[in-house]
Amino acid sequence: MCLEPTLLAKAVWEIDLDDLRSRGVKGIILDLDNTIAYWNEREVLPQAREWIARARERGLALYLVSNAFRGSRVRAVAGELGIGCVRRAGKPFGAGYRRAMKEMKISPAETCVIGDQVFTDILGGNRLGLTTILVEPLAARESPHTRLIRLIERPLRRRWARRSE
Repeated sequence: MCLEPTLLAKAVWEIDLDDLRSRGVKGIILDLDNTIAYWNEREVLPQAREWIARARERGLALYLVSNAFRGSRVRAVAGELGIGCVRRAGKPFGAGYRRAMKEMKISPAETCVIGDQVFTDILGGNRLGLTTILVEPLAARESPHTRLIRLIERPLRRRWARRSE
């Protein structure tokens, strides 16, 4: 199914980096809002920041790909983390993902995308054949249109969670 993620995780920092490497992953595309930082905020959560540092220590390339409207915020966060970014990416369409993979010099088979939204992060990654990991949103605060989409996501998330138990 084009909506179903490869893996589910509670949070980014709970994802096993060694497992990703054993799957052939060489690069990670990260979503920003409600994945590593609260919606519309600049501050990356400390746990996410530490996980990103561990990923870099393991030789994994990282790239921030976000649909966020305020491109300067995305650029600032990526700069603080020392990684590249694609702003206003247009997910689930593939251009942002392809640009990130080109910059990281990796193929779709070597790429993992991690995000909190099924209809942007996961659908976009699956369309390109990437490993996809769906995390729980960090908080309930988010854009109005995302809150509406969550109503459709909820039953899918419940079904996938039951399967992975």
